[in-house]
Amino acid sequence: MTAPHPRQAATRPAQDAPALDVAVVAALPQTAPALVDALRTLGHRVPVVIGYRRPADWPGHVLGEQDLPPGVDLAVPSRTESVAGLLRAYGVDVAVSYGYPRKLPASAVAAPRLGTINCHPSDLPSYRGPNPVGWAVRNGERRIGVTWHRMDAELDTGSVLARTTIALDEQLWSFTGVNSRVLEAASQMLPQVLRRLVRGDAGEPQPRREATWAGFFSEDYATVDWSAHAAHIHTQVRAWNIAGHHPRVQGPVAVIDGTRWRLRRTTLEQPPAGTGRRITCGTGDLWVLAADPLD
Repeated sequence: MTAPHPRQAATRPAQDAPALDVAVVAALPQTAPALVDALRTLGHRVPVVIGYRRPADWPGHVLGEQDLPPGVDLAVPSRTESVAGLLRAYGVDVAVSYGYPRKLPASAVAAPRLGTINCHPSDLPSYRGPNPVGWAVRNGERRIGVTWHRMDAELDTGSVLARTTIALDEQLWSFTGVNSRVLEAASQMLPQVLRRLVRGDAGEPQPRREATWAGFFSEDYATVDWSAHAAHIHTQVRAWNIAGHHPRVQGPVAVIDGTRWRLRRTTLEQPPAGTGRRITCGTGDLWVLAADPLD
């Protein structure tokens, strides 16, 4: 008798929601497989992952069928308007969205029997939009929120089903590093979220405080000014690298010895001898540890 593949095992605790058919809406190989695993471990079925067509300027690889376990289809619609039809065709009870790069139309959000939920890496309504963690780093936050909410016709405005916070410490320097912590926290909240959906729980309206928007960084933050404080530049480099791919603007760009570089990693502490390039800034020194030439 062949032992089940670990990704196919499904042991559902009695207190969890009844087995559901769940569509995962996610575009990256760092996110979709982990969500499929988490849902299957809870005893739910995942018949399909809805991915996203690779943009021409995308630097990394997008989700492929080789990233998913057996029995899970990958659908890659050419338009977001097609998502509703896919969800109806698979007859899913709920859709779980995570980091999808386009706003889902209202028809898609309403297509599953129990609706569509989304995980957003902020304490909503703070940092709504596509770049919440980048802005949190830019603003000096030491913690970020992780919020599961119902999706509605607007972006990141739906009622809250579960929330928590996680540390945003100096060791985190990439989208992948932050994403692994967000996914871990999000997966731990999934049983609670799905139970509330099955009960027909509407969730709590987002708090009545001023909402903030976290859009993509613009040109005004893309260029490094060496006359600025070293700590400001260090934060700028970290914010851009955690924010990940930008569809229109490349940053942070610095000129060193007449050559343009995209900075990847810096430190405010003097590294071991022979490591990094020391730059004297307006206030203090900064060491460039990694950079890509642009010229």
